[in-house]
Amino acid sequence: MTFRIPQGSLKKFTFHWQRSEDKSLKIYDKQWALTLLLLPFFKLQTFENIPSLHILDTLFDVGKIISFGIIIVLYLNGRKLSRMLTCIILYQLTLLFSTAMNDGNYWKLAVSCGTIISFCMITELSVKKNSRLYFKTVLDIYIPLSVINLLTVLIFPGGIAKDDYYGNIYYLLGSRNGFPPLLIPLLIYAFVYSSISGRKFTGKVLFFTAVVSATILITWSATGVAGLAMFLLFVFLVYGKRSAVLLDSLNLSVIYVAAFLCIVVFRLQSAFSFIIEDLLHKNISFTGRTDIWDIAIMLIKRSPIIGYGVYEGHGLIFTRSQYYYAHNAVLEVLLQGGALSLVFYALIFAVSAAALYRYRRVRVSRILSFGIFTVMVMMLMEAYSNIWIFALPVVACCVPEMAEQSEKTA
Repeated sequence: MTFRIPQGSLKKFTFHWQRSEDKSLKIYDKQWALTLLLLPFFKLQTFENIPSLHILDTLFDVGKIISFGIIIVLYLNGRKLSRMLTCIILYQLTLLFSTAMNDGNYWKLAVSCGTIISFCMITELSVKKNSRLYFKTVLDIYIPLSVINLLTVLIFPGGIAKDDYYGNIYYLLGSRNGFPPLLIPLLIYAFVYSSISGRKFTGKVLFFTAVVSATILITWSATGVAGLAMFLLFVFLVYGKRSAVLLDSLNLSVIYVAAFLCIVVFRLQSAFSFIIEDLLHKNISFTGRTDIWDIAIMLIKRSPIIGYGVYEGHGLIFTRSQYYYAHNAVLEVLLQGGALSLVFYALIFAVSAAALYRYRRVRVSRILSFGIFTVMVMMLMEAYSNIWIFALPVVACCVPEMAEQSEKTA
């Protein structure tokens, strides 16, 4: 028996599908629409630390649910999951699996996973359709917030909120240790925006660079200062020269792996004591991080395959009368999801490195390659896991689309 679809029905279906596709395309050409979709993902950490602002915290969470639903519909409208999104989703699922197996709060984790996945989806869609508008929208939101945040740093040195456990003080955009994983990826965004716009460095980008630099230097997170110095030295001294092609994603990946082995595994940092102690004002144990790494490695050996899940509170490692996180991204991934999670976590950055190497002659790939390398070096000392850490590899896989858009508007 054969079934035939009436010709009229087929044309009607095709017409409706194309019309919905055309409507979705318009979203990427309207800054106000993109702003509404992105804004719920940019909830200020201050909302969680000041009780009187909890209502705003709730409103942003509701907005995030609405954005999540719209983004899922937009992404799955006649599209297949990209290789990068597949890796990110599988990584998040391994964390959920490990947390459930260890009787953790997997419902709360599911919200975090959904946030990262949906933000990466809208990032991929927006960059592939209209990259300039995407970066402009993000910067138009965060540049004013960064200026206000710097003012809170200057006017309220003691912060506007405080964490009772660690004693961390918070400003508008978070704590001093929370500034680098937010502001440095945004700074990378700013220079990517300049690159795809065909300009050297605009006044807007240089102003934002000054604001980010002042914020990180005044609050002084050694990891942030080192990352900021690395990235700015590359941008202003190397990026425009022919020698920049030597710092491609493949070579930078080799350098990162070597740094991880030398510092975290073999502990050869004494050879760089003059930088660590004299410039960054840290001891060669990185303010006790080597002790934390030893405990983390011991715990990893006890549960190497699925780890311990994503735990609530203040970390899994108990030392100096407090609980801590691993202070290293790879060790933290192994603690939370074991080798299973590490495979997909490594694939996220391997896929992005391969894409950047394939298009290494495109100028914007140089900024993204060194930008991601900078963040990875910072994560030798910290365990960042916000939306920006995953958005950067997503952007890296969109280099050919960005290059094509730049050529069309040149």
